[in-house]
Amino acid sequence: MSKTAVVVTSDSGYLPAACCQLASAAAHLPKSDDIHLFLVLCDVTEDEVTESKTFFETRGIKVDILRPAEVTDRIKPIGNRWPRAAYLRLYFDQIFGPEYARMIYFDADTRVKSDLSPLLEYDLKGKSVGAVHDFIYYLTGNIRRRRRDLFLGDDGTYLQSGVMVMDWPKVLETDLLGTARQFLADYPERCFEAPDQDALNAALKSDWTPLDPRWNLHETYLMYGGRSTPFIEHYTSTKPWSRRRPWAWQDAADWYRKELSNTRWSGFVENSNPLDKVAARLTFWKNRYGPKVRDQLAAKLPIVLDLLGRPRERSDDAELPWAPRNRTDVETMTSALIDEAAGARGPIRPPESVLVLPP
Repeated sequence: MSKTAVVVTSDSGYLPAACCQLASAAAHLPKSDDIHLFLVLCDVTEDEVTESKTFFETRGIKVDILRPAEVTDRIKPIGNRWPRAAYLRLYFDQIFGPEYARMIYFDADTRVKSDLSPLLEYDLKGKSVGAVHDFIYYLTGNIRRRRRDLFLGDDGTYLQSGVMVMDWPKVLETDLLGTARQFLADYPERCFEAPDQDALNAALKSDWTPLDPRWNLHETYLMYGGRSTPFIEHYTSTKPWSRRRPWAWQDAADWYRKELSNTRWSGFVENSNPLDKVAARLTFWKNRYGPKVRDQLAAKLPIVLDLLGRPRERSDDAELPWAPRNRTDVETMTSALIDEAAGARGPIRPPESVLVLPP
């Protein structure tokens, strides 16, 4: 087997979750001297690094912890929405050498729940990167803004960068990450929404192949779907360790609590009181039904929107509501993307064409 790097990045805020992520990855990887695990850090203390080392040593997991200070110093975040750690993956070519044939990247807020062997040999079909469609954009119509802002074309696709499989020699040869960094420098205003992910999409365009979405079933599916069992769960918004976590996150919260129970991070998973649980449910119902209520008001009582200071008509110039219309759309999209990744159907362009959208 050629050498493979499995990499997670983090700062102080996500460090306990990042350690748990690598523990979950190690538990689902085959034993091999050719698979190397890395934790790339910035904005952490020496004590936190020591605790991370102890976390892995007590579990018998070999993880190389890197703190590339020179790289971190060059990162200039766009605004204050995302920390420097979110940009680290754009600098992997300045951290890792050409000795790796494949690099697998995981966001710190992902949890591996299935054997990772298929990702080690996943057929990238000659492309630089394999990733899952960020299909919440297709479900909500927000893809139209990303296509326009990132020059992706009328039927362009958009990947979710929380799980990526890279043909590392090809990434280095094409200077993919350098291109992404340059796009970010040239068009910061176009990448404000998700800077690193937007820049990667702009640099890749069609140079990526879709993974089965179960390799990165993010919050949209976990909250609205249900038929497909995730290989990897991705907690993209509200985290399982937060006080007002969704009720669907209880199993994940228990897992994080157990993993961290004998560490300095034993209090990382916040305790939820009854009011927190009620607030979490209200937030979910608001997100789920709010767009439908707004559409009904726009059609039948637009004066109410006027009184609330909301526009009567939605515009692609602003973010659209992030809730999908219904569970059927979520399942239809996910099933279609599973078939696409398996080669059971051709590339879906545009991906939202699988949905039955209102006129």
